Amino acid sequence: MTLRTAYLPELGTPTRGKVRDIYDMGDRLLMIATDRISCFDVVLKEQIEHKGALLTEMAVYWFRQTNDIVQNHVLIHPDPNVLVVKKCTPLPIEVVVRGYMAGSLWRDYAQGKRRKCGVALADGLRENQILVHPIVTPTTKAKVGHDEDISSLELITSGCVTAPLWTKIEETALRLFARGQELAEQQGLLLVDTKYEFGLAGDELVLIDEIHTPDSSRYWFQKEYEAGVIRPLDKEYVRNWLRSNDFHGEGPVPSLPADVQAEATRRYTEAYGLVTGQSFAPGTIPIKERLVAHLRSKGLLQGCFVPILMGSEKDVPFVQQIEAALHALHIPHGTHIASAHKQPQHVLKLIAGYEESMEPLVYITVAGRSNALSGMVAAQTKWPVIACPHFADKLDYLVNIHSTLQMPSAVPVLPVLDPQNAALACARILGR
Repeated sequence: MTLRTAYLPELGTPTRGKVRDIYDMGDRLLMIATDRISCFDVVLKEQIEHKGALLTEMAVYWFRQTNDIVQNHVLIHPDPNVLVVKKCTPLPIEVVVRGYMAGSLWRDYAQGKRRKCGVALADGLRENQILVHPIVTPTTKAKVGHDEDISSLELITSGCVTAPLWTKIEETALRLFARGQELAEQQGLLLVDTKYEFGLAGDELVLIDEIHTPDSSRYWFQKEYEAGVIRPLDKEYVRNWLRSNDFHGEGPVPSLPADVQAEATRRYTEAYGLVTGQSFAPGTIPIKERLVAHLRSKGLLQGCFVPILMGSEKDVPFVQQIEAALHALHIPHGTHIASAHKQPQHVLKLIAGYEESMEPLVYITVAGRSNALSGMVAAQTKWPVIACPHFADKLDYLVNIHSTLQMPSAVPVLPVLDPQNAALACARILGR
């Protein structure tokens, strides 16, 4: 089982990166590494099993190995896929450190380019050869599309960073890379190149995102390299498969066959074991169930949610009674105005979003007159639906109660007319 999205509605709407879903928790961020994989800045349709956990665990290992060089943003590691981190102001650059003539450095060089991000390169260099000294080649951090190379001078003159700050970043990145190479060589590996991301907490430089993972770094086997053989121990395996199928970041994205997905999982697992010296045990509990349980145990999550859908603004005072009762029961909830008759596409979009929830839900629908809303929601969701209709008066009740009670077959709706009882029913269904 893989994790493509990590939707926890009680924490709000996440910011979705290429791999991580991130929730803003005030002075902290909750970062969930999914099993999505991105190549050439494109997120593929398929996922790589256990990838999110493997990357997170490896990043935590490296954060611990380098916290004497620079502080990092990690506060809590409550689940294999999750980090709770200090909120920093991210710098809009990726700091790429290269120790070998590989990747885009070699591809540019082979085309005759003798400068990379302002760094001069000598003539006569060969593919995959070690550089005399590692070089720093920063790129922009694009929200959409591809990152772009940029020189240190351009970074400073454009105002991205000050000259003193860039000097500190460059020195820190080179120290991190040296530590990474040292520890990798102890495991029989070569850390070929990598990228770092930094942020600021006040005036302090902080290492953020990830460090020395197969998604952000290139690893080779030392003995094989010395014998003239390059076998990637990183995401390059998937990139190479995509290149062999004529995909380089533009146009239709080919689907990864099952055997390629399985081999990618094997390589990520192998990388974790070789780099950290530890074995990876994925466990038998389904990932979503495990993740929610871990977050609940740390007090980061209630672990349930009640979406309230009302037909119009006229229902607001009635819904406020339901909200007050849910609040008293400590049940997270959210409210939407969505008419089944006037805004059917909006209703369907809301339901589709909530169907991705990792937390158990109970819907409460509030609509009078012809109660199409309750039936529409119940027909589209896997979660329980409580109809708590808002009738204008007793006559409205007598005329329209049957639209709530009489639902089509296979469209189960639980009618509860009292707002407090609707909240209490949610609590009992959710085991709260």
